[in-house]
Amino acid sequence: MPGRRVSLGRPPSQSLSGDEGDIDFKLSQGSSDDHSNETFAAVAVEFKATWEKKLRGRDDKIIQTAQKELNLALQKKESEIANIINNMEITHQNFLEQYAILEDKKRKITAAIAEAQEELIPLALKHHQAIISLGHEVENGQLEGMALIKGACQSSRDIAQELGTLHFDC
Repeated sequence: MPGRRVSLGRPPSQSLSGDEGDIDFKLSQGSSDDHSNETFAAVAVEFKATWEKKLRGRDDKIIQTAQKELNLALQKKESEIANIINNMEITHQNFLEQYAILEDKKRKITAAIAEAQEELIPLALKHHQAIISLGHEVENGQLEGMALIKGACQSSRDIAQELGTLHFDC
């Protein structure tokens, strides 16, 4: 890459006045050398200031561009985060709605079970009393049957005794 040429003249912002426009750069003149050195130093200072200004301008542009890109990236991420939060809130709301529906169904089922239990309690008591009553009937029937058997056994003994007292002559 070829080197960049730098003009050693005054920038256009400064007008040349008096002797400055007629600078002679010959080395043979002593006062001219001092004047040339001063001019060169002034030009170098001006060049340095211009160069630094240009670098600052370039740096400022880079910083502004980076700031814009950073702001865009931050806005994009903020938007993504807002969408994620919104989706989470929607999902949570759906969960709460589904949970409430399931809880309502659960309460209805529990209420139906409690109602059925209320209907079953009197039926169970009635059934239990019927079983107890039937048990008493069976017990009374057994007692009557045993009394009949006892009576029949007694009759058989009485008959056997009467027959034992009778003598048969054959």
